[in-house]
Amino acid sequence: MKLRSTIAAFFTGCSIACLGVSLAITIPSTAFGKESLKIGVVDFREVALGSKAGKAAKARLEKLAEKLQKEMRSEETKLLARQKELDAAAPRLTVAERQERAATLERDGATFQRLLEDKTEELKNAETESIQKLANQFDGILKAYAVEKGFSVVLEVQRPGILYFDKNLDISGEVIKRFDRTSK
Repeated sequence: MKLRSTIAAFFTGCSIACLGVSLAITIPSTAFGKESLKIGVVDFREVALGSKAGKAAKARLEKLAEKLQKEMRSEETKLLARQKELDAAAPRLTVAERQERAATLERDGATFQRLLEDKTEELKNAETESIQKLANQFDGILKAYAVEKGFSVVLEVQRPGILYFDKNLDISGEVIKRFDRTSK
């Protein structure tokens, strides 16, 4: 089972769940009399791995993964033991008994697979919940920080997208008006 790699993938991909401003640049405006545009860049992955909340989430997920792995190893051991019992007893069994035990073992194997899928889903749900919790915490902190420090726009390093922008920069309304005038 690859739950450890799932956890590693979680922290590699949890770029949307952490806080950290790794670079801030200022781009001067060429327009007369306008303030400069201040752009910040955040690397969520760095913050996910470095923040107390991110480390705590990682520790909780690793503990859950270990617990789930232990449960699955136990079930796998039981299944393998039943397979060995069948293999050892097979020469003494009638064809009907062998078929019945093989069918039971096959059902147990299918049950094991479903259990494995359930445990994997459980871990994924825990990861998603952790990401969402961190993202909710991060959103408010980032917006407050951006306003406090005078950032016009904050971008994410790993994934393209704007995390925060000053509403005065939004030109959507003007573009709609112009579009409506030209498309009559």
